[in-house]
Amino acid sequence: MKKKFFVAIALAFITCTTAYSQTLTLEIRGIEKITGTLYIGFYNSSKTFIKKTVFGCAEKVTSKIMIIPVEGLPKGTYAISLFQDENSNKKLDTGLFGIPQEKYGFSNDAKGFAGPPSFKESKFEFKSNKKLIINLL
Repeated sequence: MKKKFFVAIALAFITCTTAYSQTLTLEIRGIEKITGTLYIGFYNSSKTFIKKTVFGCAEKVTSKIMIIPVEGLPKGTYAISLFQDENSNKKLDTGLFGIPQEKYGFSNDAKGFAGPPSFKESKFEFKSNKKLIINLL
């Protein structure tokens, strides 16, 4: 995996509350250390997936299972990528060959091979209140 793989998540974060009334509830599991911040990026096309978020938020890690209500997300098709920034340096730390050293995950628990999964594997429809469970790797 390449180091720039999650850099786009840390960019262009906006507040999670706007005029839209539906709520996407994220349940993030697999957190081992209660430290740092979860950076969550939303993407709406295969062309921008992992490159440019259309919506995002950051949440301080306070428990091993995080419940995060995301209000203000317009209806549409999205894919989510996220990572736990354990050392608060605002980036996904990677090791040899770009292998992530911090926890990360994708909607649909999609997994890539030698890189991120595709938008197609990660996408979901958001039309009304919905709950997604994402297990960190």
